[in-house]
Amino acid sequence: MDLTLAMYGVGALVFFQFVAVIAMRARKPVAVNNGELTTTVGQAERFAFLSRFLKGRRGQSKIERDLITAGLLIKPTEFLMVNLVVFIVFLLLGAWYAMHMALPEGFGPVLKRFTAIIFSAFLGFRGPRMVLNYMAAKRRTKLEYQLVDALAIIASGLKGGYSFAQGLDMAGTQMDAPIKDEFARVMRLIQLGLPTDRALTQMAERINSYDYDMTVGATNIQLAVGGNLSQLLEGIAATIRDRIRLRRDIAALTAQGRISGAILIALPIGIALMLRVVNPEYMAYLTDYDLGNKFLYGALAQQIIGIYWIKKLLDFDS
Repeated sequence: MDLTLAMYGVGALVFFQFVAVIAMRARKPVAVNNGELTTTVGQAERFAFLSRFLKGRRGQSKIERDLITAGLLIKPTEFLMVNLVVFIVFLLLGAWYAMHMALPEGFGPVLKRFTAIIFSAFLGFRGPRMVLNYMAAKRRTKLEYQLVDALAIIASGLKGGYSFAQGLDMAGTQMDAPIKDEFARVMRLIQLGLPTDRALTQMAERINSYDYDMTVGATNIQLAVGGNLSQLLEGIAATIRDRIRLRRDIAALTAQGRISGAILIALPIGIALMLRVVNPEYMAYLTDYDLGNKFLYGALAQQIIGIYWIKKLLDFDS
């Protein structure tokens, strides 16, 4: 009990010191010299120490790209601060759970407590990244589905005598978000004097999609050398439409496998929970004895291998 209280006290002290340092860093103004005028931008970079730590590292560009693709208006340092706070919270929860596990003395119980702490820390570290990747992939998929209709609108505008910029603006006003926001951003950059090819290239980099890279690359070449741009956009739209149709066909053909995998994953967990409620004495042989725990660990390892195997069998993109 004394060890547990001491651990809680140390964890709380470290956490509050960490929050105090972050608050001081957040309130500290940053002086920026703009030639004749020096301005104070205290909110420009809230976590300068993380920015210095990430400067020049490979992970910062990937996080920044995923944040932009997901449409989240936060900086990589702010996301990493959220990730760090979640990691600390999960680590403390894992330590609390490990200290309250009713286990005897010995190397095996110590290993179990250590495994629980490592697992909770892994969830706290990878959880925000997984959520960010999911949000980025979801928004990217929606943008890819909207691209076909947007290209059709631009091609129709070009046939009606509009310029490419006017057709892009017309598609942005008629389409829904998120492609409406991306086209509006491209139009603002063009109106501010940025060349059209660079504005489109920046949009493709923000979305990070093969369909947009193909569309922007072909459009920039056509704008540079000349030609029938409306016919080119219609051809690209037809290609993307075929790709989307193929993707949906694959999803339909693999639906049975995905549902079977979900059932096989959820069935042992559901049976264990049901037996825990209906017949707890029967489940006690697995949870309260060392041999039963070994069977549980073996079943968990097989479940993880099965999940990875099914995922690889149904993954046609790679």
